[in-house]
Amino acid sequence: MVTIRDVAVAAGVSVSTVSHALSGKRPISQATKDKIYDAIERLGYEPNPAARALRTTTSGVIGFFAFDITEVFAARIIHGVEKVARERNSYLLFTSGVEFDNDISSAIDFLRKRRVDGIIAAYGVRQAISPEMRAAFDLPAVTVNTFIHDSLPSVQPDDVAGGKEAALHLVSRGARRPAVIAGPERRLASIDRLAGFIMALKECGVDFDPTERVVHGDFSAESGARCLEALLERCPDIDAVFCANDYMAAGAINRALAHGLTIPDDLKVVGYDDREFASFWPIPITTFALPLERMGEVSATMLFECIEGQKPDPMRVLLPSSLIVRQSS
Repeated sequence: MVTIRDVAVAAGVSVSTVSHALSGKRPISQATKDKIYDAIERLGYEPNPAARALRTTTSGVIGFFAFDITEVFAARIIHGVEKVARERNSYLLFTSGVEFDNDISSAIDFLRKRRVDGIIAAYGVRQAISPEMRAAFDLPAVTVNTFIHDSLPSVQPDDVAGGKEAALHLVSRGARRPAVIAGPERRLASIDRLAGFIMALKECGVDFDPTERVVHGDFSAESGARCLEALLERCPDIDAVFCANDYMAAGAINRALAHGLTIPDDLKVVGYDDREFASFWPIPITTFALPLERMGEVSATMLFECIEGQKPDPMRVLLPSSLIVRQSS
């Protein structure tokens, strides 16, 4: 069995330096860390979490909850979490809302009973959560893609900033009569993206009447097509449309082509989320990539700070999405 002493010899450092690098409790230079992790990789060193739990007050295991861990959204966040967990010599224990009928309190109780040091709870849909849910998180915890309470650290995408950038992009491409196909009226992500879009248009001096130029879909391609039809009936002069997700953008593009419009000359289209099909749609869709892996990295870093008794600063982190310009705009 490969031991920590074998790693120290291979990396040319002391056993205590390896221990500090793995625990993260003392600062170690990046060059030294690189040598240690290279030795761990070459030797196949696997720390024993049970033995670690006996020596310390922590188990070396963090829990990760997602309503559906098979979704791309959760998988990419997990990838970011794993990157930080590996650097901290910790392991992940996953649980899915599917197993607990979407009862997050039961899922947290399941993880707590397995002595996890802390929990990351990733919400696939941004939603308003009752502050009373704070009581369920009675151990170190961080929420991803939602906000529950000021006392509970959270990481979210900055949807307001995304909406602003969408408007600025369309205006820079010559759009002067834009419209919006928003998501359901109570979806927080859709509300924020629309708010940012309207703010940026106002700053640019572009006239925009939300009562005429905003319609709400349900995030499906079919609703994108229906909503564009409604917009063309109300405002046949629109020259751009910002869609709250890529499915609705795809539906809008299809319906625009059926009307004989050319994309992007007659109508510029921007979507959101950078779904897998967006890059190879018949007219590739300009969209925004959510910072999913970065959300995972930041949430894990914040969680380890909480486990160590520190208060993350800031407690609420907003991360920007990345505009990906393609043919549709």
